[in-house]
Amino acid sequence: MIAVGVQTWSTDVSAVERFWRAADELGYARITYGDGLWDFTHDGWTMLGALARVTRTARVGPAVTYAFDPAAHHPAWLAKRAVTVDHLAGGRLDLRLAVGAADIAARAAWKRHGIGYPGGAARVAALDEALAILEALWRGDAVTTAGPRFRLRGARLAPPPLQQPRPPVWIAAMGPRAMALTARRADGWEASYVTPADFAVRASQLDDLLVAAGRRPGEVRRSLETDVILTGSPDEHALWTGRFRAERGIAGSDAVLETALVGDADTVAARIAEYAAAGATDLMLGFADFPATGMLERFARRGAAAGGADMREGGPVKPGARGRTATGGRSGAVRAVAGELEQRAEAIGDGGRGLQRHRLARGQDQP
Repeated sequence: MIAVGVQTWSTDVSAVERFWRAADELGYARITYGDGLWDFTHDGWTMLGALARVTRTARVGPAVTYAFDPAAHHPAWLAKRAVTVDHLAGGRLDLRLAVGAADIAARAAWKRHGIGYPGGAARVAALDEALAILEALWRGDAVTTAGPRFRLRGARLAPPPLQQPRPPVWIAAMGPRAMALTARRADGWEASYVTPADFAVRASQLDDLLVAAGRRPGEVRRSLETDVILTGSPDEHALWTGRFRAERGIAGSDAVLETALVGDADTVAARIAEYAAAGATDLMLGFADFPATGMLERFARRGAAAGGADMREGGPVKPGARGRTATGGRSGAVRAVAGELEQRAEAIGDGGRGLQRHRLARGQDQP
């Protein structure tokens, strides 16, 4: 069964905390918060500390975080922050990484803050280098590296993460270089805003890359990032799809809307089944009415069960088989929610959930 997680953003701390608590109580497998210098988030790692403390069972982590330049996240600081959140969460951190979008807007967004944004091949190489440093520091090794991007001299890190040998590493990857890196180093892979057919092709490519790297395909979980517009009537469908288009500046066809889970519970369930058949083990969902919890609750009660999705952890994530707490140990069925909650269009108020969130913060075009 597909494990279901939720993405969050927002600078409204009270609203996002209410959403986190609701998602955790409903039994969602993962909760993430955006990381970056965007105007629709606070500092991602600071917020992850708060997320870790207000939840009890959901795995937590950044939507994605970056290590392509020392000024984005130096791997020594990233290793320390990850350990801290892992301790705050009692061993529930997933470290989720990406290499960034391959477009002019993404480059300009980072450079406005004086942060270098090299080409795609260089960003992938930097992430590879950073991951080697992270793993060595988490092992307790004395780390000396000669670059080319990061230079450490006898660096050590203590305490170690609670999860042993390390927290699970996920990489959001769409292009061949990032996919190859995922096959060599990651425990989970995520694709963004693709159709079931496209997902199946990419999953097959990942299988080939895993075999070439001397690994078994089953070692790596496969996640889809997409949005959800779960509606109960034609009027509600028109309201929310119209709002979704307006907030993202979508006039005609667009991959973000075309790959979203849109419609009533049966329609959404059928789409989830297509992704499961394509090889997805996980979904990471952004709900259209966020930070309201109406669709979150309705999905937990109806959409997930009908589509063969499980709100709980969907199986071991390597290195969970070797680690102490990496799977999170979620048990029990999703809590039933009494009564249908009214959808509240006015509760979306957060703003900032625009096309920018998809194309800059995540990057559909991975190198």
